[in-house]
Amino acid sequence: VKKSVSQKVVYLTFDDGPSRYTSSVLNILKKYNIKATFFVTGINKKYYSRMKDIVNGGHTIALHTYSHDYGKVYQSVDAYFNDLEKISNLVEKQTGKKTKYIRFPGGSSNTVSRKYSPKIMSKLVGMVEKKGYRYFDWNCENGDGYSRMATSEMIRRATSSKQKQVMILMHDANGKQATVDTLSTIIEYYKNKGYEFKGIDEDTPDFHQNVNN
Repeated sequence: VKKSVSQKVVYLTFDDGPSRYTSSVLNILKKYNIKATFFVTGINKKYYSRMKDIVNGGHTIALHTYSHDYGKVYQSVDAYFNDLEKISNLVEKQTGKKTKYIRFPGGSSNTVSRKYSPKIMSKLVGMVEKKGYRYFDWNCENGDGYSRMATSEMIRRATSSKQKQVMILMHDANGKQATVDTLSTIIEYYKNKGYEFKGIDEDTPDFHQNVNN
């Protein structure tokens, strides 16, 4: 039975890993017995084995491009799909699983891509779906993409949503110790508010931002 959207659900999502912090994130999720989604890249060879840990932990593994290099992936439609295919193959090699869930570097609303290829996002959002992928943006974030943000501000941002369905953007990349440090507080906040936690799956509603290029 498909559950109605009246439920309160939080989708914790982690971009740009795996890295030295992925294991810490996985340990916290395990402690609370909750599932999340990881949009992985191929940047950090040393931690590829964490991809298997993500899947073994019952979490959703998803694609965030191999290089996460804006100049490279947004050069052209072909460049984007070549890069996406590369991370797709890597995930399959590491985990034995194919995944169709993706997140664009910068999200579908990014304007950076305009510098490399005008109107590319308008083309890509339609094309990825034709090719059988589903893309997800977010409607809440902890701000860990900004430098030097106080942990108190990260917690405030991540717990500011009044939506029933919340998708929180976070990062488990190198240098994101603060994300690990604040994660338990964010989980506790939503637990206390009666939310359940899910990884992205077939029933997840679309979280799409406005395309600006």
